[in-house]
Formats: sequence, structure tokens, C-alpha cells
Amino acid sequence: MSESRLHLHLHFHFLSLLFLSCVSPSYFSTTNPDDNSYVACGPHQAQVLTEFMNEFDSSHCNLSDPYNGVWCDNSTGAVTMLQLDDCLTGTLNPNSRLFMLHHLRYLDLSHNNFISSSLPSKFGSLNRSYPKRAHW
Repeated sequence: MSESRLHLHLHFHFLSLLFLSCVSPSYFSTTNPDDNSYVACGPHQAQVLTEFMNEFDSSHCNLSDPYNGVWCDNSTGAVTMLQLDDCLTGTLNPNSRLFMLHHLRYLDLSHNNFISSSLPSKFGSLNRSYPKRAHW
């Protein structure tokens, strides 16, 4: 994948997360894709998502649905899936709050506009954290 395409891919995902930062962490709730039920994200997870989104410009995100692209476990409230493509702009730093979402099983940050020329080395550890699928 070319560097510009990678940046575009990553850009979209981060903008989606940034959009989520506009919502108070105590209000994070999502639809669980497995059972279509409304699931509240735990307060700590919502805070981490908010901080992560604040790392980027998300003006290109779909702001009509604050929970678009975020799924939480219905029993623990942990964020398990992020699908934030084609809306984030900024630099993905090695100390990004993204790496605090330890229960992620699916991550899609494709088509975002990440300014950094390379991915943080912490993405190398995502195989253990995200065993199903990851897209950048």
C-alpha cells in the first residue's frame, strides 16, 4: 500500500474517533453488532475514547451518530471494536490513548490522513491485542 494511501486510510479512522470526543464520556453507548442491542461503554473506556479522539482533527467525521464505529462488550463495557475510517487527520503518536484500549478485537483505521511518516512501533504488538482483523 502506498504511503499516501496508508495516510488516507488512517486519516478516516482517526477522524471517526475524534468525532466521538465531542460526546461526554458518560454518554458513550453503542449498538452491539452481534445482537443489535444498545450497549453502554464503561466510563473508563469512554474517557480513553474521548482522549484518543482529542488527539486528532475529526471535522470530516459523520457527526450525526456519536457512536458510529464503536462497539462495546455488553457485559464488561469494554471497547471491543473500532471502525473509524476516512475521517481523522493528525499524527498517530506512540503514546496515543488508542493503545490503552486493551480489549479491542477489531480495528479499522483505514483511509485516514495520518501525518506521521510511519506507524508507531506499538502497532507491532497488536497481533496479541487484535487477533481477528486490523486495517490501517
